[in-house]
Parts: sequence; structure tokens; C-alpha cells
Amino acid sequence: MTKRGLQYFTLSEIEPRVWFMLTGCNFHCKGCFRPARDEGGTKLTAEETLERMEQACLNYYGKVPTEAMITGGEPTLDKEYLLSLVMGLKERGFDRIVLMTNGYALGEDETYVTELEEAGLTEAHVDVKAFSEDLHRWYTGKSNKPVLRAIEKLNASGIKLLVQTVYMPGIVDDAEIEKIAQFLASVNRDIGYRINPFAPIFAYERVTRRPTLEEMERAFRVASKYLPNAIISRSCYREYPTPPPQKTWITVYPDLTVKRRGMEDQKEDRLSWLSEVKSRESVVKDWQKEEWDFSLR
Repeated sequence: MTKRGLQYFTLSEIEPRVWFMLTGCNFHCKGCFRPARDEGGTKLTAEETLERMEQACLNYYGKVPTEAMITGGEPTLDKEYLLSLVMGLKERGFDRIVLMTNGYALGEDETYVTELEEAGLTEAHVDVKAFSEDLHRWYTGKSNKPVLRAIEKLNASGIKLLVQTVYMPGIVDDAEIEKIAQFLASVNRDIGYRINPFAPIFAYERVTRRPTLEEMERAFRVASKYLPNAIISRSCYREYPTPPPQKTWITVYPDLTVKRRGMEDQKEDRLSWLSEVKSRESVVKDWQKEEWDFSLR
């Protein structure tokens, strides 16, 4: 059986749910902020991952929850592993299984979406980085054609779909978001679409600045002309129903070591990651210039 790198599980203190943080990614986004995009973690089979998840949840909640979020990195890199993981969650009584993905592999493989639905996947959150092919290649290193095909395939399935885009001033702004919204509306105008603000502090490359509230609101107005279910991050004033942001969360590592972490821990993880490619001093200076707003994520 194939193995994937597991960085850690995250358990919510608000209500029982579990996140799987898998390592490795097929995109190299210039503005990426996730250390999990690189290889690492503990290599486990899907069954080993599920067994440790069960034990972690039983130790903390006293039960296994019914909601799981599979993220990374990019969870779709190993099809056999992901299908086994989703099937195992369904067999354990999970009734909400959410995949967070860049969509690339789902569009390349003709049967991937169908097999995920049959395995028990209930929801997919797909990041559309850009609609323009040249811009997408520049930012991610890959074509966006498979991503757009994935949107069409997911829309035609029984899997609930949410599409997300990061607003990056001067790169992915109103004009690009309008193109994305027009494409989504041509597929299904009821698709949920969320616009998130770019946070430059922990970006692998500081390709642009954080957008202003006015820019985010303008992007919302542009997108909502085509999509009635468009929303923007709750860090701006236009909110949508969602649990309040967590101040701390429970991290369980693959060896079942448990740590309650907060924003300072998050900051230190990302500083350590970026310090591998930049001087730590320059990264810390960037941090000090702009306070990290954890509610953005």
C-alpha cells in the first residue's frame, strides 16, 4: 500500500472535527504560506493514518467525530491513498468529509471525481489561483486547464463544491476575479465562491501587498454580479455564517504527542519554514512590520 507524509492532525476546540495535514504539493505557488507544501512528516498508509486519527480523537474527545477536513499540501497526489482515506472515514461514520485541493489531479484523471464520490467524499473546496493561463503558469508552474475541468466534473457530481480565490493586488484582482466568476457562472451560477485576501507576511515570495477592505468589497461586488453565492473573508466586514475564529487549537502529531497551539506557534512554524530559504532576520522584520491577523485564515 502507498504512503503519504502526515504532518499532524488538528482537532477543533469549538466542536468535534479533525483536519488531516498531508505534505507535498504539485504546485509551486509564489505566494504560498503553508510549510506542508514541501515533503516531510511521517510516512503512513491510509489505514495507519486512520488508526492514529481514531486514537487521537478518542484521547481528546472521548469519541470519533463525524466531520473531517483533508488538506495539505495537496491531498490528491496519491489517488490510492486518498480513496482509501475517504473510504475509511465513511466506514467509521463520518458524514461530512471535505477535501481541500488545487483541483489539478481531479481534472487530469477522468475518473478521479467519480471514484471520490463513490468512496464517500461529500464536499470539495477548490482553489482557482487564476483564470488566465499565462498568469496561472507564472504563479503555480502549472496550467489551469485541469483545474477548470475539475470544477466542471465536481459540479456534475453529487459532491458539494466551494471555489476559492486569493485576491492579490495587481496580480489577481478585479479583472481576473471577474473572469473567474464568469467562468463559474457558465458552469453553474449557484456555485459557492469565496474571495480571500493575500497575506504577505508568511508568503514564500512577497509578490504583492495585502488588499485593502475597499478592494475586497469591490471584488465582492464584481463577483456577485455573476454569482449570488459569492462571499469574502470574514476578516472583512461582510461575513457569512461560520463558527468564530479559534484562538487555540489542538495539534496531534503522528506519534500522538499533543500540543495546544496558538498564533505564536503558527508564527514560529512559518518563520522556521521560511528561514530555510531566507534569512530569519529578514523574515522577522517582515513580521514586525505587519501584525498577523489569524482570522484571515
